[in-house]
Amino acid sequence: MRMDCAFLRLASEGPRVRRRARVWRPFPQRVADIICIEDASANVAPRIHSRFGITLVRSPAFGRVGSSRSLVADQNRILLIPQLHLYALRAQGGMAQGPVTLLLEASELEGLGVPDRPALVSDAEGGAQVAGLVAGLQRPVGSVQGVPISRWVLERLLARSTPLGYARSRRATRLAAVREYLQAHLGEPIQTAALAALSGFTECHLIRAFHLEFGLPPHAYHLRLRLAVAAELLSHRLSVSTVAYECGFADQSHLSRKFKEVYGQTPAAWGTAAAGTGGW
Repeated sequence: MRMDCAFLRLASEGPRVRRRARVWRPFPQRVADIICIEDASANVAPRIHSRFGITLVRSPAFGRVGSSRSLVADQNRILLIPQLHLYALRAQGGMAQGPVTLLLEASELEGLGVPDRPALVSDAEGGAQVAGLVAGLQRPVGSVQGVPISRWVLERLLARSTPLGYARSRRATRLAAVREYLQAHLGEPIQTAALAALSGFTECHLIRAFHLEFGLPPHAYHLRLRLAVAAELLSHRLSVSTVAYECGFADQSHLSRKFKEVYGQTPAAWGTAAAGTGGW
């Protein structure tokens, strides 16, 4: 693994056509609260999750996680992504295998000392363990004894992880306050002027600086936060129309369009799969 100092633009904000992702819940929720995402492409649009994520990068890829500028992840490297941190991937080659991400609810991580910043696990043994875990989770199973998952595996990943460096600048503290404001006002319209006043920057300077620091402009970042909350609500069997209202989208079709651009699934399909209604 090597870190690059140059800013990496991972994806544009225009409409995109994405192949369908696969989403499933491998266990009944009473057994283990885990949601799995297998992306069809190694190119993952910038996204945020409301759960802690363990991402197995199955093909070499450029990436960005949190405030790290850019990284190069080799095959079977593992990204540990705290909740509400943005990440994105771009394949290094042509035909590449998409990553698999395990989203763990907080109760699955109690007592493990989960880091509050992204990290990378680059040792081959850790990658092989997670690859074996992913193979065992490819279809719903009745109990955690049926697959190689244990707190020991999670502890080992955390112990062997290397925190990803933050490219901090003198403006980072003020920008962090803007991000916290966005996180606290998920269902509300955001005015750039209000964010500029909070940061002490001009509006244009704020947009450029926030994009450089966190990977997306403020409004695009805010959209990803709202979509992350929408994904979690859908996994609890709320209707698409209710989720659209709760997360501040204009209507159900607005949510559906944006959700599919980022997650490769319609909200209805995500909700059915992530709630486990298809297999449990």
